[in-house]
Amino acid sequence: MNSFVKKTAINRVVENIQNRPSVVESDPEIRAAVEEAMKSTKKHWWKRRPEADIILNPQDRQILRTVKKRAWYLDRGFQCCCFQVGLDGVIGLIPFIGDFVGVLLALYLVRVAARADLPNHILLKMLTNVFVDFILGLTPIAGDILDVLFQCNWRNALILEEYLFLRRRDQIRAELGAAGYGSTQTHDSPGSSTRSAPPPPITTASNYPV
Repeated sequence: MNSFVKKTAINRVVENIQNRPSVVESDPEIRAAVEEAMKSTKKHWWKRRPEADIILNPQDRQILRTVKKRAWYLDRGFQCCCFQVGLDGVIGLIPFIGDFVGVLLALYLVRVAARADLPNHILLKMLTNVFVDFILGLTPIAGDILDVLFQCNWRNALILEEYLFLRRRDQIRAELGAAGYGSTQTHDSPGSSTRSAPPPPITTASNYPV
């Protein structure tokens, strides 16, 4: 059992999550919605440029920012020997106790993420990452290195980010009549030319109550 879990974890560690494109970069509909929302937002020179999560409702946006911020400090807080190490990796150096503390911190982060009304299969993914991280940490020396590389908290933050943006994309599709963003077409007659109707403005997150 342990060997299977460790083998699975090592395969996941091989995946380079740093170079993995975000859902905003890979999904054209989400990218278009973000650009439209940014255009409709008032710009002031003293304010920072709006982030991609502007299309999320205020509650989801706050939860995502909280989870990503805490996951960053836990897994990627500072650079050490070409690796990004966080508080979880430092705590993990404490034999046995450090692993349990790391699990508690990771489970608390999952609990915060669950406030976004996540489905069970997403929560199961997150809990699986926490379990794998815990099993890795039990291995002396090598486990501490794999624990730093695995970064279960950051992985869970990316899972949350991807789910929230895809859920918002589906909501936008519903608002546009399930035709897909910017894909509405009108046909006057069989012989007439086809033209694309301009997409309705994207409703920004500020219009969605918590």
